[in-house]
Amino acid sequence: MLPWRHPSQAFSGVLADVGTPVDKAVLAALTTRDIVLPPSRLRAGRERTTLEELKHWGVSPKMVEKLLRPFLAGVVLERELETSSRFFHLIWRSFARGTIAVPALGMGEITRQLASRLPEEAITLETPVIAVTEEGVETAGGGTIPARAVVVATDPAMAAALCPGLEIPRMRSVTTFYHAAFRPPTDDATQFVDVQGEITDTLVISNTAPAYAPPGRALISTSVLGILSDADEPRVRERLSQIYDADASGWEHLATYAVEGALPAMTPPFSMRHPVRLGPGRYVCGDHRDTGSQQGALVSGRRAADAVLAEQW
Repeated sequence: MLPWRHPSQAFSGVLADVGTPVDKAVLAALTTRDIVLPPSRLRAGRERTTLEELKHWGVSPKMVEKLLRPFLAGVVLERELETSSRFFHLIWRSFARGTIAVPALGMGEITRQLASRLPEEAITLETPVIAVTEEGVETAGGGTIPARAVVVATDPAMAAALCPGLEIPRMRSVTTFYHAAFRPPTDDATQFVDVQGEITDTLVISNTAPAYAPPGRALISTSVLGILSDADEPRVRERLSQIYDADASGWEHLATYAVEGALPAMTPPFSMRHPVRLGPGRYVCGDHRDTGSQQGALVSGRRAADAVLAEQW
């Protein structure tokens, strides 16, 4: 919660027991610096791990453990704070300057809007591609689709299978549990981080996007690092009761999504720009070509599109 966007909360933030007044002054200085400097300066800064960078700034262990480690775990999907300090400053800048949001109609709305601008006959679904060839692509059914330009927009493992020689970064994993409740455990659109337990973060996502749940129901989204299963749900539910100070025993467990390759690891030395052009007419995009984030995926897609236009038209 940013004090310049929520002035009424500023005083409670100063008094919160997450660090000393010096800690808060240091964090304010760090945040101001990241807001003021252009992204190019942040990308070109000296690189360390995030933990080393926080120590360099003089942030105390208490502030790290009470605030930064649990918060950043939900962003970079790791608790050791070994992520590149350059990426940390960029993402911290984004949190300070931007507004956190989710698409009102879900993430799929992004692709639906993109597809709506294309002729219907230009889109082929449920046609797995098994190889990128000199002529275009080969499909699992034995057919071929000729193409002057091929853009591989997949996860890193699939991209490497289709484009031999492509580097596969180490990946972070996360599991998300979805629960439905007849009453939201909180009326706030607030993301809670778990300082003491295994939960990375949880929020009543329908408080932010009401369309995510039908009238009279609330949708709670909870993330945990690593690969979990439905068998772990009762333990997660118990912890949610403690976090929300509410009885979660009556919540409906809707789904468990374990994503093994959720985010590329971004440990030093970390390059924020990998080539998107692999050869004549062959391109690749995804967050593994830029930074491990939705923003990185979008930026790499634009870079690939620019490369196609520059070469083909």
